[in-house]
Amino acid sequence: MKKIVLYLLFGTSLMVSSCDVLDVEPTTSWTGANIPTEESHLYGILYGGYGRLQSALRINAIVYGEMRSEVFYNNNFNVNIDKVIANKLDNGMALASWRTFYEAVKQANVVLKYTPELLEKQIITEAVANELMGQAYVLRAYTYFYLVRIWGDVPLVTIPFLSSNELTPYGRESQDKIFEQIHLDLAEGVRLIPSSATGRTTFTRAAAYAIDAHVYAWEHNYEKVIEQADRVLSNSNYSLASLYTPSISVNDSDFKQKVQSTEFAGIFNTGRSKESIFELAFSMDDGDNSQYLSTYFSGSFPYVRPRVEYAETFDDADWRAVIAHERASNGLYKVIKFTIGFSSDVDTRNVVLLRLADMYLLKAEAIVNLGDTDDDRKKAMALFNQIRNRAGGPAFEISESEYLDRDNFSNEYLKYLILEERKFELSYEGYRWFDLVRCGKAIEIVRERAGIEIHPLSFVWPIHIEEVRRGAGVEQNEYYK
Repeated sequence: MKKIVLYLLFGTSLMVSSCDVLDVEPTTSWTGANIPTEESHLYGILYGGYGRLQSALRINAIVYGEMRSEVFYNNNFNVNIDKVIANKLDNGMALASWRTFYEAVKQANVVLKYTPELLEKQIITEAVANELMGQAYVLRAYTYFYLVRIWGDVPLVTIPFLSSNELTPYGRESQDKIFEQIHLDLAEGVRLIPSSATGRTTFTRAAAYAIDAHVYAWEHNYEKVIEQADRVLSNSNYSLASLYTPSISVNDSDFKQKVQSTEFAGIFNTGRSKESIFELAFSMDDGDNSQYLSTYFSGSFPYVRPRVEYAETFDDADWRAVIAHERASNGLYKVIKFTIGFSSDVDTRNVVLLRLADMYLLKAEAIVNLGDTDDDRKKAMALFNQIRNRAGGPAFEISESEYLDRDNFSNEYLKYLILEERKFELSYEGYRWFDLVRCGKAIEIVRERAGIEIHPLSFVWPIHIEEVRRGAGVEQNEYYK
């Protein structure tokens, strides 16, 4: 993220009729003596925060969110990858450091501190201040949501700081207190971000609602999950990308090429789709030439491969499998979801972190956890079947007569079906481990499908040894002492 051209659109009610363009250089070099004094400084700091989030999650969204589950095996003899997949983490791993996440928090805190001061001096307009602060609140909330899912109790810092060394006085706050702050920040983001904001690579109201739905799901507050998911699902700016169509047949000689040219494939390979809610933006023009996910999964010797047993759980009628991975002549699978049509000479791919199908299935999960009446089942399975229909057509749906048959479809089995559908729909996108932990299935499924034993105290990561040494109030997570 070298440079971002930012377009600020103001309505006529704000007495600005044209499109102002700011050529903004993201910065993470803020110091206490170098406070922002103009609008471009604030945008530079905000986009520096997006840059730090990009650095934290461009590959590690999958490492933290997927790799500890039953999905992958180490294909590259990488010691750290092996530790993650085997759930044998230690406090010396670079991945055990939360430093980059707190750098994103720092950037958000600087924006939140100095934007009101520039507004009071009339250096920026109220509309600009709202946009800056709204995005900063959501950036901080989303970063803390990753922090708490990865490490559990973490330091809660809401004021600017210069470096990780300044975190020394801060002890770890309880997850409940972190969640409380996240909800407050997201509410402020929704209040301040204009409803007209619909970009896919900056935080919007829809992104705030989607994050909030996930936070409430983590807390098992299912009424609030439904409330926040509905706010996204009812937003006409987002809709499911198309995949299955009866005009394409599995018997077509070019079936694979047709499926890989669908809108669904474009979510990950074109970017900024109608289904995307938030994605990390990468651009060759901005100097982002490492290709990240594309490099990680591509080539004849990728870093990781899907376990054969995992890949072969996809139904033959599921068109998503054609986009998710491919099977080589040696019987091994390779993820292709992020590399279809990829050329390192001309592009990189955005990393999609939030999308609409996730909200469909998260709401369905919430419904079956709240009740088990026929009406509950119909509502949940209507959402479930929309995703199934998109993947394989009407024949791929589960019929009402089936899912209302309690002898064969217990409430627990419906929960399992929805969890498994999330596995297929969101495969390789950084959801699976977090889903298993949230639903209380991590120990059971990883043991049964990968043969790996996990201690419940090891769900959280160890805190890097340097962070423990730096902060007098930071105590190592119990399992790793």
